[in-house]
Amino acid sequence: MRALVGRHAGMLNRSGTVAVFGGAASALAAAVDWQRAEHPTPRHALAVTVAELDRESDSAVTSAGSAVLMLARSAAVGQIVATQVVRLLVPSPDCGSWAATPGAGSDDPAIHELQWSPIPAVADITVVVAEDAAIIRAGIINLLTADGMRVVGQAGDYDSILSTVRDTRPQLLITDVRMPPDQSDEGLRAAAILRAEQRDLSVLVLSQYVQASAAADLLTGQTSGVGYLLKERVTALQEFLDAARVVAGGGTVIDPLITQQLLAKRRPGNQLAVLADRERTVLELMAQGLSNSAIADQLILSARTVESHVRSIMTKLDIWEDPAGNRRVQAVIRWLDQH
Repeated sequence: MRALVGRHAGMLNRSGTVAVFGGAASALAAAVDWQRAEHPTPRHALAVTVAELDRESDSAVTSAGSAVLMLARSAAVGQIVATQVVRLLVPSPDCGSWAATPGAGSDDPAIHELQWSPIPAVADITVVVAEDAAIIRAGIINLLTADGMRVVGQAGDYDSILSTVRDTRPQLLITDVRMPPDQSDEGLRAAAILRAEQRDLSVLVLSQYVQASAAADLLTGQTSGVGYLLKERVTALQEFLDAARVVAGGGTVIDPLITQQLLAKRRPGNQLAVLADRERTVLELMAQGLSNSAIADQLILSARTVESHVRSIMTKLDIWEDPAGNRRVQAVIRWLDQH
């Protein structure tokens, strides 16, 4: 429970009965994650409200949480209920939807139920791993396999990348930038050829060095299902696995060091100059593959505030709705193209 609360930037009291978050949206998202963790047999009823309290005082947290506990006890197992103020603050939560009738079997119109759904079962992600160092390649394969992905092939040089991916047609190719025979950019070149042949192939590139131009090249053309990480991220195991899953699902993940490097550069006529500092921060987190709700959690903002920042970014960068495109990816590409 403490780990789950911590992922949403929350604090749990000593007895483990009440959690405090920086915003109502974070509290709702944590409640949904908890119920999903218990699925298919939830054991808890959860309640969310808003209160002013001292985050440093455990007694204040416990005192303020007494009303929450009473509300939770009136709810059915598996339910998430909230007070009227929560619904007003978060009218359209990313993690679920408000029921049309009062929650917890109550006639009180000030009590609302948040309807949530379990995460659907996902088929194994098929992966080809291309890395010329056999020890590193074996480590990546073991890591992916332990996380539930299915490695269908491996490659140690440029030619074997092409043949292995063509034979196995995986969902995801994870490749080093530099591969034999020349140790230059064979991994990137192979990825570009294969993506042209297999439009549904996602590619996660690993590099020893920060190469902003390589990241820009990777995003040229087809803009979904691409990622660029420094190799040191493989040691941050969960970050690496999360990035692999985001990219395999069609998302885009650019290493934070690259986004920081690019966003720190200012040139005359650079479109990014029109963005406010907070908008640039939001854009950087978008480039790292974070959803609006995850950005809200990290910056301790409401979901509506983040949505407002995203809309402003799209407007200032002159990116409009496009049924055939991904506006978030287009925004990332816009500042990559500046360099």
